[in-house]
Amino acid sequence: MSYSTLVDIMGHAHTRNVAQGITGILCYGSGQFLQALEGERAAVTALYHRIAVDRRHDDCQLISVEEIASRAFPEWTMKVVNWEDGDMARRRAVLQADTGSVMFTPGAMTATQASAFLVHLAELERELAGD
Repeated sequence: MSYSTLVDIMGHAHTRNVAQGITGILCYGSGQFLQALEGERAAVTALYHRIAVDRRHDDCQLISVEEIASRAFPEWTMKVVNWEDGDMARRRAVLQADTGSVMFTPGAMTATQASAFLVHLAELERELAGD
C-alpha cells in the first residue's frame, strides 16, 4: 500500500470515526499493520468488518476484543504511526520491552503484547509531540 493510499484512507476514516465515536491508533511498517480501535461495540465491530472485506487489505486477523474501563487513545480518531519514520531507537526500546523483539512483526505478538505495545507507543508519541 502506498503512503498516498494510506493518507486517503485515513482522511475518510477520520470523518467516519468522529461520527461513530471511534478512537484508536494504527502502526505500520514493512507492509504490516497493527491497529487498536475503541468505541461502542457495535460501531467498532462494523468498522472492523469494513476493514476486513476491503480489497486493499490482506490477511486481517482479529487479535483481541475486550471491554475497557477507559480509552487509551481518546484524543485520536486514528493516530497513524509510521514505524520506519521517527525516533527508531526509542520505538524499538518500547517494542522490545513489550514483546522481547526489536522487529515490528504484529503477527508474532500475543494479544497482551500487542495491547501493551500500542499503549506504550502512544505514550511515546505523545511525549515526542510534546502533548
